[in-house]
Amino acid sequence: MRQRFLLLHNPVAGMRRHRLVRRVVHELKRRGAEVVMLRLWNLGGNLSRDALARIVHFDGYDAVVAVGGDGTVRALAKAVGADASVPIGVIPAGTGNVLARELPLPSTPIAVAQMLLDGPETEIPGAMAGNEPFFLMTGVGFDGEVIAALDLELKRRIGKAAYVWPILKATFRKPRTFEVNVDGEVHTASWLVVAKASRYAGSFLITRGASVRKAELFAVLFQATSRFGRLLEMIALGLGLHHRLPGVKVLSCRVVSVSEPGHAVQIDGDEDGETPVTVELGGGNLRMIVPARGNGSDAA
Repeated sequence: MRQRFLLLHNPVAGMRRHRLVRRVVHELKRRGAEVVMLRLWNLGGNLSRDALARIVHFDGYDAVVAVGGDGTVRALAKAVGADASVPIGVIPAGTGNVLARELPLPSTPIAVAQMLLDGPETEIPGAMAGNEPFFLMTGVGFDGEVIAALDLELKRRIGKAAYVWPILKATFRKPRTFEVNVDGEVHTASWLVVAKASRYAGSFLITRGASVRKAELFAVLFQATSRFGRLLEMIALGLGLHHRLPGVKVLSCRVVSVSEPGHAVQIDGDEDGETPVTVELGGGNLRMIVPARGNGSDAA
């Protein structure tokens, strides 16, 4: 049973479930665990492997726990590195929690604490967008524009509602098309999502073939050229019907690249500059604590 935990909390991750975090910490301590929590603003931008090593010597802890959402998990996984001596746990306290929904991870304090204490470990295959590792998705175009316009302080205070204005701005901006090279074949899109997960932006199902547990990628190409077309794509995605639109393609793939510069990029829900970018499998695995089989039914 794990007894010593380092919790890294990203306050920018959102306002959700502060009570969950407090109760998980209380439950861990009640069961005799030692818990150290560090709050780091802009975890993805400020946390490096060297910085984390200076904060604490890993060998003294049984697990390092990400307290936040998908971006927090990615930032911690990047800092820990593929050769980490300790696993990563998650208290799903972010806005979308796609990874928590995919596995699934529990969301009640007792179940989360139990998972962290004695849950098994699993390897989550990674992928790379340029030099950046990710475990869920990379987006180019529309969702990259949304994330680039997001006010992180507002997100911290009001959660999902902070996305409303950036989404409206991006939706009613005329789509810009670009070429996408998928395993050597050139396609045209105005929005690209390279998915390693079946879910997107929380609970929306973007592709039925993907799984975070598999070393597979799917390119989802949205080809709208008008504001109305983009709005139709958004509605269809919300209903899980986007794959039926004639202007949407879902392709199994290994390498996807966008060479044209100037298109916004997001990785696992965090801003990552602009194209050009190449997305492919690799970059190491995420060694992660998951619930014992049959104990993840109260998923986030």
